[in-house]
Amino acid sequence: MANFGAKYPVFAPFKGAEPTDTLPKYDTKTVLGKLVSANLTVNLSSGEQYADDEMCEQISEFASGTLAMETNDMTDEVAAIVYGATLDSESHELTYKGADAIPMGGLAYYKVLQRNGTRMYKGYYYPKVKAALGNDSAQTKGNSITFGNTSTTFTIFEPNVGGWRITKEFTTESEAKTWIDTKLAATTTGG
Repeated sequence: MANFGAKYPVFAPFKGAEPTDTLPKYDTKTVLGKLVSANLTVNLSSGEQYADDEMCEQISEFASGTLAMETNDMTDEVAAIVYGATLDSESHELTYKGADAIPMGGLAYYKVLQRNGTRMYKGYYYPKVKAALGNDSAQTKGNSITFGNTSTTFTIFEPNVGGWRITKEFTTESEAKTWIDTKLAATTTGG
């Protein structure tokens, strides 16, 4: 399987408290920008038991993860949702504070793959994440133009009901987008 593309990074904050018996419910979803890269790092809790001079048991379990994501841009409206910053409706200034309440939410995107000469799409859904503002840099224009990206690192948690990552393969791009939209659909009643 060859991976040669990734698209449609979508975030939706939790709507209400996280339930104990189902996946989280979400508020309005937002597209973060155009996806440049998404790099997953999984942190495992592990242990080994030795007896009779050899290892007799070994366990490695998911503890948490991080998804370092880069997008081509992130508007102030989107940044306010993802980072919990304050966007003033009159001045249109976005203010970041040390005490900002960064929301838990869900995150999804899809990859473009090729398997045995056939193009396919694989959706990735992380039901419980929390964003951390990435580093920012600027570079003056010289003899060539270098584009900058927006970096966000999402910490991945396992939801109360379990299942820290859910994936699904599709034959069409529209099916992958619809799956993401369904997973992060806003809750319209209760919740």
